Amino acid sequence: MTTYQDQDFDAERYNAARPTYPDTFYDHLVEHHKSHGGSLDLALDVGCGPGFVAFKLLNYFKQVIGTDFSPAMIGHCTKDPRVEFSDKIRFYATPAEQAPEEIQPHTVDLITAAEACHWFDHPKFFAESARILKSGGTLAYWFYFDPVFVGNQKATDLVVEWLYDSSKKKYGDSYERFFGPYFDQPGHDIFRTTLSHISPPESEFKDIVRHYYHPHENEGGASFTPLYIERNVSLETFRSQAKSWSGYHNWKHDNPDKPDAADELIDKLAEALGVGLDEPLHVVYPTVFTFATKK
Repeated sequence: MTTYQDQDFDAERYNAARPTYPDTFYDHLVEHHKSHGGSLDLALDVGCGPGFVAFKLLNYFKQVIGTDFSPAMIGHCTKDPRVEFSDKIRFYATPAEQAPEEIQPHTVDLITAAEACHWFDHPKFFAESARILKSGGTLAYWFYFDPVFVGNQKATDLVVEWLYDSSKKKYGDSYERFFGPYFDQPGHDIFRTTLSHISPPESEFKDIVRHYYHPHENEGGASFTPLYIERNVSLETFRSQAKSWSGYHNWKHDNPDKPDAADELIDKLAEALGVGLDEPLHVVYPTVFTFATKK
């Protein structure tokens, strides 16, 4: 996926705008890992983006490595003082399918990929994960998906329309107002399927667990899934999240003189929700996580 490699991609906006993962999920992941015999020496966060998962793993592992093929993302990570003043964490600009040279076969305890695995070459990524994981090590990847505005399906549908449709095809617009055609493929379509058809190979992994949650399909929220993400956000905050999408970045690059598509989306959401731009809104994100143990 090439967008995040652009030198002008705003990694700081991405980091500030995106939802984070609850502490309960990290605890659940580490307990799962330990229950399958995993140790806590080295964790590798692949597709680390601005590094918030990698830094979180410092609470559990002796050493952490973060990798991302985006120089902008890695540059953001290496400026963090937690890197400058620690010998426990380091970052490399490498693709997901190729670990840094310093990582030897069968030396990694945990591999994580958060909100990233849809961009990978999955057979190559799974093969590389199997090559560097210890026996009993854990491969874990997870996602949050398109936001659900609780109690307002029209607003939820608007976001889906902007993310996946084409306004030129759907409404005959003279220029593209939606982001759908501007996301890199096939990753964006794979993301939309919640990776339901992709799984680590059973020849290399065992005890493969996939846990999916959607607020319209599963009751219980945080009692149903440890990866429960809800936010009380204003439309101004959501505007920042929309402008962190890679599809928006690409749209803006191609349409610098057109009315801003993210701003138009926010105006449509304000109308559908009947709220001001600074009023808190209850948003829940569908999520899925997959854990697999290296044989």
